[in-house]
Amino acid sequence: MVSTTGLVNAALPDDLLAEVFLHVAADAAGKADLDSCALVCRRWCAVERASRRAARVPVDGPDGDVVVRCVAERFPGLTDVFLDHGLYIAAGASAAAAERSKAQGWDNERRRSDENHIQCSASSEDMQEEDDSDGVNPTSFTDAGLLHLIEGCKGLEKLTLNWFLHISEKGLVGIANRCRNLQSLALSGGSVQNHGLITLAEGCNISELKLCGVQELTDEGLVEFVKIRSKSLVSLDISFCNGCITDRSLDAIGTYCHNLEVLSVESKHVKVNNGIISVAKGCQCLKSLKMVWLGVGDEALEAIGSSCSALENLSLDNLDKCSNRSLFSIANGCKQLKSLIIKSSVKFTDRSIERVSQNCKMLQHMEINMCHIVETAALEHIGQRCINLLGLTLNCLWIENNAFLGFGRCCSLLKSVCLANCCKISDEAISHIAQGCKNMRELSIISCPQIGDEALLSVGENCKELKELTLHGLGRLNDTGLATVDQCCFLEKLDICGCKQITDYGLTTIIRECHDLVHLDISDTKKIGDTTLAKVGEGFPKLKHLMMLRCDAISDVGLADIARGCLQLEECGVFRCSQVTPAGVATLAGGSSRLQRIIVEKCKVPEEATGKCRMINDPILISYY
Repeated sequence: MVSTTGLVNAALPDDLLAEVFLHVAADAAGKADLDSCALVCRRWCAVERASRRAARVPVDGPDGDVVVRCVAERFPGLTDVFLDHGLYIAAGASAAAAERSKAQGWDNERRRSDENHIQCSASSEDMQEEDDSDGVNPTSFTDAGLLHLIEGCKGLEKLTLNWFLHISEKGLVGIANRCRNLQSLALSGGSVQNHGLITLAEGCNISELKLCGVQELTDEGLVEFVKIRSKSLVSLDISFCNGCITDRSLDAIGTYCHNLEVLSVESKHVKVNNGIISVAKGCQCLKSLKMVWLGVGDEALEAIGSSCSALENLSLDNLDKCSNRSLFSIANGCKQLKSLIIKSSVKFTDRSIERVSQNCKMLQHMEINMCHIVETAALEHIGQRCINLLGLTLNCLWIENNAFLGFGRCCSLLKSVCLANCCKISDEAISHIAQGCKNMRELSIISCPQIGDEALLSVGENCKELKELTLHGLGRLNDTGLATVDQCCFLEKLDICGCKQITDYGLTTIIRECHDLVHLDISDTKKIGDTTLAKVGEGFPKLKHLMMLRCDAISDVGLADIARGCLQLEECGVFRCSQVTPAGVATLAGGSSRLQRIIVEKCKVPEEATGKCRMINDPILISYY
């Protein structure tokens, strides 16, 4: 009798099978599904390896170069590679397993039980009391590993280097010489000299460049880069790079980069308006603009409003010199605006927000963050006029309940709402939104002290499609309100961190009805204990992330229930749970085969794992396998 796999292999040639794998990769769970496909048979493994296009590779620890070399040899068809220094994975374990596999032959597919690992971590603030480590993240990822990658993956088109402390100009020159097809490059947390960036511009057809926290680079190198890549450059993102973004470099961007569509700039070295004015006049195709800490004034934003009519996304962060004049100009000239983010502005008032709501009819996302003189009237105008609004984020505003009447009546398309530190709004505000926005998918209410049960009652009755619910620090919320959320049966994320009135009863009610939950956070809820964890193990079979930090009512008994029931669990936090012992952590670690990370105090790591622990980072990660 011919097996099903044999029939498929007989019918599908390699190129068609590779096309199937590409469709699998496009799915949300593509990585795990591709790994499963590779285990079916040797042919599928070979085809999948040759056709895989994207990979996120850990380079922590002493085996960074080995890991990258193994990845490059196994997956030569990669076009998108993210080399991540902060990825939570036991790089040493993966590298060691890869070396063993190589010694036995690449086609010898084995169960990777020797690669299973758990990672235990704690926040840096708390762990300062637990450990005297210097917080340095050891890594041996160097130019040699980078050269292995670019030699093995010759079709590389997108490369991200995160925290590349030991990559020198030699590595960057290697990219320039060998990666002729490279179009997107992101460099975060390392050193880039002017000559290295210029060489990259000369050797690669880069259209997207992101620089974050790089050292040594000056505006001289950036100016030469934009001159060379003036025709191809479409997206430029530069932040925390000391003095490389100045008025001179902005002037060069405006002079040469006429096809630029995305520009994000964070710099305190931009002191006058000339640079942004040059960008406005020269980059009239600009669709997305983000400015942080720039010392520009109204004249710069007026130039953007008059010249960049195609602008769709605008973010203004800590622009202290800009007043209502700036937003008036944006509203009058940028009628295609879809997203507006305003943060930490001391001069924007209700009048300018009203003008935006009048003129920008296509607005879909609005965020107003720490703009203390924006009041209720501004939100009333947005609610009444921005009928296409999909997302709303408000933080630290002195607004009242009336601000949300218009959203309930006119913004029926609204799907995402985040309200944080809005101390004057009460249950009535949430009721206005819930009653009119029945298609809402995400709701976050953070540190709004007057919001309690009545708000959640309205959410449960009206927002049946809700998938994500975050309730942080709501002291007035108790079981009665939370229990009504059981009507949102499609809920995938529930976060009730700091809601100290919630008990086992309130959460158990949700467990009975919401079986699709993937993320649950009950941190700082003093009254939720083992009774709830027993129900979680039974009722949430899809759970992947479980946070229970500082929950004193939870013990080893509850962790045993989680280990038995939540077999898809990938991450779990039990930091500073006073009744949890090393034995309980060991039981938890022996549960889900997919568990990658446990957040726990160093002293509670099981003794049998202590010899296999290694310090990775600050916040400290203790990986064992």
